[in-house]
Amino acid sequence: MRRLSRWLDHNRITVEPLYGPLLATAVVGWVGKRMSGALETSRWWHTACLIRLSVLSRGRAVPLVWRVIEHGSAAVSFETYQDLRNEAKRRLPLACPVVFLADRGFADTQLMGHLRGLGWPFRLRITSTLWMYPSHLAPFQVGEIALQPGHRSCGQEVSRTDTPCGPVHVAVARP
Repeated sequence: MRRLSRWLDHNRITVEPLYGPLLATAVVGWVGKRMSGALETSRWWHTACLIRLSVLSRGRAVPLVWRVIEHGSAAVSFETYQDLRNEAKRRLPLACPVVFLADRGFADTQLMGHLRGLGWPFRLRITSTLWMYPSHLAPFQVGEIALQPGHRSCGQEVSRTDTPCGPVHVAVARP
């Protein structure tokens, strides 16, 4: 950890000139292919948070854009990572459709609206405590869906909040 910290703090190391040409070469091969973009956060030393948007290629996450901020938690606000998605869109070829993937901490209505504006479909993992507002049923928490082990349930055109956000499609499964 000490060695990594010294390397990151070295003022003569700039990532863009090293990583930029490598990424530019890889991007050429992605033209016209459907890509998956994954947003994730990691905490470092309880004081910093790495926010990274990667493209999944050949079973690997290739970092496309990232930012390290002073933050004591891996949970970050929409405003903190909004410009990373815009930068990622600029770095990808126009003819490269992207499906956006993110974990539980990013099931946010602002994010969903922004992704729709970018034209990116999304798959967001959600928690069982998340509320759903279907048009034909009373509001419920996702964890209230009773499933037998090995079964799944899908809902189409569900609102994520009591204010219009969506519709979204929801898939719930029990291992």
